[in-house]
Amino acid sequence: MARNDRTDLTSRIASGIAEATAHAVAFRDGWRSPPQPRNPHDRMALEHERQQREYARATQRYQSRVTRLRNRAGYATATAIAAGAVAAADLVGSVGGGSLDAWFWLGAPAAVIAGVTARTSRRKAEEMAQPLPPTAPPPPPRPLPTGVVGAAESAHLHRVRVQLAQLIPTIEGLHREAAVEIRRTDFEAAPALAALVERLAVLARVQGEMFGTPAAATAAASAEEIRIRLAQGVGMYEELLNAALQMLSAPDPAAAPSYRLDITVRELAAYTEGLHVAAASAHYA
Repeated sequence: MARNDRTDLTSRIASGIAEATAHAVAFRDGWRSPPQPRNPHDRMALEHERQQREYARATQRYQSRVTRLRNRAGYATATAIAAGAVAAADLVGSVGGGSLDAWFWLGAPAAVIAGVTARTSRRKAEEMAQPLPPTAPPPPPRPLPTGVVGAAESAHLHRVRVQLAQLIPTIEGLHREAAVEIRRTDFEAAPALAALVERLAVLARVQGEMFGTPAAATAAASAEEIRIRLAQGVGMYEELLNAALQMLSAPDPAAAPSYRLDITVRELAAYTEGLHVAAASAHYA
């Protein structure tokens, strides 16, 4: 009986230690990897900020490494020239029958080694791969308040972009190239459409603060023009989402034709380029 009691006590102690260890591991993992936010918009913002920080650190490391290699190449080149000059001078001095001094035997190998080092460092600096740019697009802007010009379009843009972001991981597991194209297109188009929403918010403030003035009337007319552009972009995003959904509905998504997706990607890219050109023209006007 006493032996059984000791066995039970040992089992309870071992079980308690195992449970405490599991809690400690869970706490450590939770501290190292904070829980993901439940809101899709917040998840997009968190991933975008994370990739931006990692890209900034990688770019800084890349630039520091390239600078060190170039500096090393410059120092090695100067050393090779100086050592080569010393060796050449000693060699010329020995042409009349004299023997080579120690300066030649020191300078010649030093020049060769420094020259090889300079060439290797310069080649490494040229061949060093730059960090890959981030692929996570910025989160969509928050929808404009109800009653503001463009409120419906901004809300539609928010919904479509969140749905597209949630769909991309599924597409990536079936058709990686298509997922890369969709993510790249979203990354390039998102800032331009976000800028339209921001301009609508600014114009709405102008209308509210200067109600009844010519400036308010001008702001209202400008807001309507921007709303039309935003509606066009939202429609293209909707088409991009539909093309992705059509690909998923195919019997074999990995071999599904991507013609509709290619057309939509090109149209959205052209639309984004048009916004950039219009913004640049307005800036220099």
